[in-house]
Amino acid sequence: MNPNIDEFSEFLVAYTAKMLSIGTYTARVNRCVCRVAKAYGYNVSLTAFTKHFSISVVDRNDHSNHRTYVENIPFSPISFTHISELSALSWHVKDERYEFSKTVQIYNQICQITLNSHIKSLLLMSVASASFCRLFGGDFGGVLAVLVATFFGFLLRLYLAKNTIDIKIQYIIVAFISSFIAYLGVYFGFSLTPDATIGSSVLYMVPGVRLINAVLDVLNENVLVGISRGISAFLLIICMAAGVYITLSFSNIGLLNV
Repeated sequence: MNPNIDEFSEFLVAYTAKMLSIGTYTARVNRCVCRVAKAYGYNVSLTAFTKHFSISVVDRNDHSNHRTYVENIPFSPISFTHISELSALSWHVKDERYEFSKTVQIYNQICQITLNSHIKSLLLMSVASASFCRLFGGDFGGVLAVLVATFFGFLLRLYLAKNTIDIKIQYIIVAFISSFIAYLGVYFGFSLTPDATIGSSVLYMVPGVRLINAVLDVLNENVLVGISRGISAFLLIICMAAGVYITLSFSNIGLLNV
């Protein structure tokens, strides 16, 4: 027996919002949502943008029985674990014909999966940036400077995000702080490779997932949202560059090839 359209629509709206908010590209969201809907006897039409989406749910046996919603996409950290689990749920619903109540229960369990602690993320991100510094020719002092710069920069970014500061302002402030800490390592003589040191100190801020999703959306003919995401990512890169430029503008290093 198919679930009530009101209950099912509310679930599908929550499922779609969650998928879009955690960094899933649009075509994948559309496939997963349609897969779940068809398993319960409904057709779905989904249109996604950068900040909101619209979704229409129609009973396949009675087209007069339909619901349409326009919802905002909430802000959530990117989570590949949630993307994988929610995508897998759509396949289980299709292949194993879950009861609707079981689907909702599993969905709630997936949403409650605890992500990596901030301390673990801080440490891994710092080590990764320091490794890039060494890969780009940085000396040992530069590696240490980048390690410290990334740690405090990422910590500041978490604080600003928690206080709902606009993400563009976040990028400017955090890029400045990270690059300035790395510059201090050069200024006090710990590093003799300023280009690799300062350049690597902000690599963790590159919006890679946004750029990849923008390309995937365009390739999957979701051109409008793909271009929007690409412009959004490009603006963040400009903000990141502005933060680094503030550091370079009052340093005695000059304009570096970072």
